[in-house]
Parts: sequence; structure tokens; C-alpha cells
Amino acid sequence: MYKVLLVDDEPSIREGLTTIIDWEKYGFQVTGTAASGREAITRFEELEPDLTIIDIRMPGMTGLDVIEEVRQHHPGSHFLILSGYADFDYAKKAISFGVDGYLLKPVDEEEMISELERISMVLTRERETLARHAGEDTAYREHQIEALLFDSLESTETMEANALGLNWTQYQIVLLELHAEPDLQRGSMVKRRLAEAFDQKDRGIVFSFHSGLGLLCKEPILNVQSAQSLYDELEGLLGEWDIHMYAAAGQPVSSTAEIAHSYHQANGVLGGRFLFAEQRVMLWDEKKGEIVSGPVVSIGDESGEPDEAELADKLYYALDIRSSESVMRVLTEMEELLISHHQSEQAIKTAFSQVFSLAINKLAATNQQMQSIMQEHSVLITEVYHQLTLLDLKGMAAEHLNRLIQRMGGGSKDTVLKQMIEFIRRNPGENLKLEVLAEVFNYNSSYLGKLFKNHTGEYFNAFLDKVRMEKAKELLDEGLKVHQVAARVGYANVDYFHGKFKKYVGESPSAYKHARELARSQSKDASGETER
Repeated sequence: MYKVLLVDDEPSIREGLTTIIDWEKYGFQVTGTAASGREAITRFEELEPDLTIIDIRMPGMTGLDVIEEVRQHHPGSHFLILSGYADFDYAKKAISFGVDGYLLKPVDEEEMISELERISMVLTRERETLARHAGEDTAYREHQIEALLFDSLESTETMEANALGLNWTQYQIVLLELHAEPDLQRGSMVKRRLAEAFDQKDRGIVFSFHSGLGLLCKEPILNVQSAQSLYDELEGLLGEWDIHMYAAAGQPVSSTAEIAHSYHQANGVLGGRFLFAEQRVMLWDEKKGEIVSGPVVSIGDESGEPDEAELADKLYYALDIRSSESVMRVLTEMEELLISHHQSEQAIKTAFSQVFSLAINKLAATNQQMQSIMQEHSVLITEVYHQLTLLDLKGMAAEHLNRLIQRMGGGSKDTVLKQMIEFIRRNPGENLKLEVLAEVFNYNSSYLGKLFKNHTGEYFNAFLDKVRMEKAKELLDEGLKVHQVAARVGYANVDYFHGKFKKYVGESPSAYKHARELARSQSKDASGETER
């Protein structure tokens, strides 16, 4: 719509013109009115109308006076003159001012519409010409900037700041990595939308680079607040498309010759996109991977490498007790430990996948919903490698693992101690430690040990040994060999298992097994005698 300002000292004329014409039908919108010449100048500066329809004779400042003053600052402005006088001298002077038309009062509706249609065509041609020239200028400047960045042109001689309209005090590169479904038309629309917001408003220049779009910005981003503000603006501009955007800024520089330096900095920051912890423009002086907060818990071998098996055990425990809160704590611990050791995105994803696989395979082996669990496992591992940032990976994993908990019956409502006891009974063969379980349940290990002793009457290790011995007796009754039973109830050393078994049962595993077999044989013989 083209904006119209109506100027006449008679209220009936202003109101009549506003209502008699279907302005929108002809591509116009009345955005304001004025009752005097002086008010007309003030309203013109406020509204910047495309067309001003003005009475030629008004008290004080005439319409011609208004046109003359406005044209000093806006030489391309458009005016349509209204007059109640069929005076050739007025018409001649108005024409010399380059007005677009001259209508006599009372205004004939059809004549007004005819003038509006004609002026609309003029305004449309002007806009198209301006857009074409702006586009040609933008394309030229973009080409020069891309040459500077990608062809290693390191001299201002190849890109004169004056010739390109780049007489700025500072220059800064912001790179945008855009992820969306492939669509060539959308790609050009995105670039055009950004160009409208930056190139055409003299805020910067949009250009293409290998994985997205870049901005050569006139106003530098110097802090987190302005980085967030720019990101929010960009998201708003691209909001109608389903685009995932990651942004990074290089350091502001003071000459066109240094723009390549800002670009290389921004590209380096964007290279660490996987560790971006916030949705904003990341700055050149922010260290890659600075997303870990709080103390880092040390879990690993003597080389400092994270113990992925122990992390997997913790995740398995959290899943087995069906605790979403525990799952999130383990995921946070994985984040802290794995990114502190693995440097590349691929290595971090592989480490996460290994922990997930170990935990879920163990869960499937002890759960009735094994097939359902393994299906979720397959999807989870595939999705790990599709995530663009660690933040995305953690969120995706939490969603999958919580869905897994729901498939197993949802979160447990039992008390922590009851959950702990049931967990021990389900997993006597695990290498269970009070310290690890305390972490899973989010308790201090000493405090949890006291609670456990008060609740069961036994220390944790003594209770664990008793549960293991009960399980060992079941397995011996099933006919398993002693060394097999020892391994199944968590004792790698068979001699140690012998000692524990004898302490709690009163005889060795072999003697217990032999006695049980003999008792079953005698029972079978007695049953046969009874039948005869």
C-alpha cells in the first residue's frame, strides 16, 4: 500500500476525501491528515507519505509554499493539487513545481480515481527501479566481499571503501549456519529477507559462505546482550521457515583489509558449534566448550580417561529404578566428563553412544520388555549422530530415556530405601557400591549408609552379601557349576566366593550343592516307593 497524506483546511473536505474513495482498492492507504500548511510539513516528516493531496489555497501557508519547502529535503516527493479556483496562474506554478496532477473542487470521484491509478503506476515504476539499482549495488558489493574473504585479497586496493559505500568506523563478520530441508527457492527468499533488513537499511551486507550466510555488520556486537538481541532479530526474520540457526561473530576490525581476519575468527567459533550452550550469536572471545558449570567429578582410570563402563552402570541403575531425575543427573555427569576428554564432535558422539549401548543392553537382558527396549535403543543411537549440538543431544537422549521408563511402567513411587533394596535384589551380580548408588539416588553416601542400616538393621555390604548368597543357593539348586554361580552373583574370585558362602550358609558351595542333590534324589526315591 502507498501512504497518503490529506491536507485541507476544511474538515468536511478531509472527511469526504477519506470516505468517498475506496483507497485500498487502488493500492493506497490514508495514513494521516493535516488542517494547515505548517501542520502538513510536520505530518510529512512523521509519516513520509508516498503521495500528498493538498489544497492549493490555505490561510497562512499555501499548498504551493508547502510543496516548495518539502521539496528542499524530499525532491522526489509526489503531490496532487486541489483547488477551488480555475486559475491558470496557479495551475502553471503548480506544474512548474513538478506536481503529479491538478484537480478542481468539488472533486469528481471518477477523476480522482483516474489520477490515483496513474500515480500508482508511477510509484510502482519508481520502486522497481530503486529495487533493481539497490539489488545491483548489493550484488556488486557482495561479490567484492566474497572475493576479499575467499580469494585472499588482502589489500584495500581491491575493494575501495569509498566506492562500495563502506566508510564505516568498524567492520564485523557474523556467520550463520542454517539447517533446513533442501529448498532452493526458500534459500533465495531467506537471503533476500536478510538483505532487506541489513543491505537496504545500510546496516550491513549479506553474503554467502560454504555452510550458510554471512553478514558484514556496520554496528559491532561487543557483548552477550547485543549478541542475544541480534540472534532474536534474525530468528524473527526467518520465523516463517523451519530453520535451525547457529551464529558466530568475529572480532570487530577498523579497516576493510582486516575483514578477512574477522571472518576467520567467526568461522573458527562456528567450527565449535557442537558445544554451543546457548541460542545466540557466539562471540570470538568465548572459549570453545565453556558449557560445563560446577565441579567436574573424576571418574576414570589413571590416564584420566572417563570410565564409560561405570557411567553406563550409573545410567543402567537410573533406568532400572525408573527415575527420570536420576537419568538427568547421569546425563549431566556424562556431559561434564566426556567433553572434558574428547575433543571432536565425532568422538563425543561415539562416547555417548557407547555408554547408551552398554546401559540399554544390560537393561534389556534383565527386563521382560526386551524387544521394545532394543527398538528404542536402535532409534536412540541413530539419533545421537543426527544432533547438531551437545545441548540437542542431551535433550534428545532425555526424551528417549524417559519414554523408555514409561514403557517399563513409569516412575517408581516407592521410597528411596525400598527402591534401593528392590534394586539390589534384582541385580545381585552387579558390582554394586554404596557410593555409586548414592550418586544415582542423589544422596550423600555416608548419610545413605546410615539410613540403610536403620531401615534394614544391617550395613550395606552385609545386606548385599546376604542377597547374593540367597541368589547363589537358587542357582546351585538349578544345577549351575560353582564357578558359574560365583560369576553370576558378582564374585570374580571363586575362592573369595567360597569363603563368603561358607560364612553365611555354614558349608561350602560344593557341599551345599551335593547335599541338595542328595536330598532331591532321596525325595524322588521315596516318592517312587510310595507309588509302588
